[in-house]
Amino acid sequence: MKAACALAFALAALGVARAEDLVETIGKQRAAKSALAWDIREAGHPVLGPVRFAHLKTPVTTAVGGNKVFSNIYLSCETNARKIAIELANSTAPDDPSGLKPHALPRLVCNDLAAPNDARIVQDDITAHWEVNTIGDTLARGLSPFALRECVSISIIQDVVLPKGWAKPDQPIEFEIAPYTRELDAIFATCGEKAIYAQAPAPVAPAAAKRAEPAPAAEPAAPAPAEHERGWRQARATSRGKTNVRAKPSVDAAVVIEIDPGDVILVQRSSTALWWRAKSRPNARQTFEGYVRQDRLVFR
Repeated sequence: MKAACALAFALAALGVARAEDLVETIGKQRAAKSALAWDIREAGHPVLGPVRFAHLKTPVTTAVGGNKVFSNIYLSCETNARKIAIELANSTAPDDPSGLKPHALPRLVCNDLAAPNDARIVQDDITAHWEVNTIGDTLARGLSPFALRECVSISIIQDVVLPKGWAKPDQPIEFEIAPYTRELDAIFATCGEKAIYAQAPAPVAPAAAKRAEPAPAAEPAAPAPAEHERGWRQARATSRGKTNVRAKPSVDAAVVIEIDPGDVILVQRSSTALWWRAKSRPNARQTFEGYVRQDRLVFR
């Protein structure tokens, strides 16, 4: 029985590792095909605070009759919260300080693997809460960097209100970004994700973001906490919804706490291959101990 449990555990762990490799491999393939070019800056954002962000060097252009809509995206790491923010800006000219308001709130769609080790792509909406400023720019903040990196690419779907006199009242706009491009990899690394490429030093330059003010360079990412006890290691909660930490290694046991997708915790093998002992990291805002099912954990 013990040998069977050990084998099941080893096979499950191998499956997780291979699935992660496949996401990265296909993500890099999508990135290589992308025509979008990015620039990286540091800034003090009026809403987000200090950020490191990437924005398009050349906006995405959508023709509407004889006119054009220019769309840019700002993907930021909120360096204090270590969360991702996405800001979308649309205008009738690249340097136009005014913007186009949304006809409907944008959608973020995750292009994900159909299943572990299955290269077929399926689409799932990413939950995002949008704020719209006075000129129409839309901002979604507090996004999990881990959850976004589970996508081999992310589709940006918008519908903007056009100026009076144009060929139609509104225009759908859709394009795709790849989290595994070298520049976006730098933003995710700033937010604590594993760097896929060698990282260049953070630039120290005035911010080029549409709504940002220049600020000192962002604080460096905090190092991962030390694992003080033998056998404990870091893991992340899966991106598929909240994860229950239970008082005992059973689905019938009381829930100690629910942790968010992508949260980093400390885990240790238990007496059963299907459950891991779990606890909060040192200096976490909420402390807990309990058990988490192995299929709710990702090791990177």
